[in-house]
Amino acid sequence: MRNAPPTPYKRLILRAVLNDVSPIVARVFSIPDDVEITELHDVFLSMLGWQHDFGFIVRVHGQEFNSYQRRSRGKRLRDFQLRRQEKFLYICNTLDLWEWELRVLDIQDGNADERDPECLDGRGAAPPESCGGPRGYRLMLARQEAGPQLSDPATIAASMKVLAQVYSDEPDIDWQFFAEAVTTGWKSVEERLARSGPLTPMRFSRKETNERLASLMEQRRWWR
Repeated sequence: MRNAPPTPYKRLILRAVLNDVSPIVARVFSIPDDVEITELHDVFLSMLGWQHDFGFIVRVHGQEFNSYQRRSRGKRLRDFQLRRQEKFLYICNTLDLWEWELRVLDIQDGNADERDPECLDGRGAAPPESCGGPRGYRLMLARQEAGPQLSDPATIAASMKVLAQVYSDEPDIDWQFFAEAVTTGWKSVEERLARSGPLTPMRFSRKETNERLASLMEQRRWWR
């Protein structure tokens, strides 16, 4: 009996831009349209170099699919019948809520011999994992740029004094509590920076990204 010919597929060229983060973080990649959205999530984690999976959410055509829904299993990109220039939202990590806007740049005929996803271009480094989402990442960048004086107790105390004078007509504000909260917050930011090491927000390596994707696909083939 002859083997059935492979099912034809299209290749989607997608551009993903991370919302609420500056400098810009973007990836342009190609992926078969017959992959399941769970596989898209795995590919994305691999492109970013993230190791921990806290789930995903995809919002497209007024519908939401996530990693905890039964109906998401087996759902493929082609099922959405995406068109060129169409956009949809992908949230990577339901804990920190990293929102990526994905746009379909092109739809090409697929090649049976080249089914693996590929990163075509990109800008900016992926934020560190578990850094508190976009806001946490922005705080880490601000702390790194400003230096240790930003979180110095004397600087915080001086800032609180100025604020207390500005809002002197609002006696219900507990400035001591506010100062302690700010100090604790900056301490948390410093701990995250210590774990991640120096941030390089402008760095992107297409070669390293595709090496991670190749490793992912090799593992998939080995499992099968």
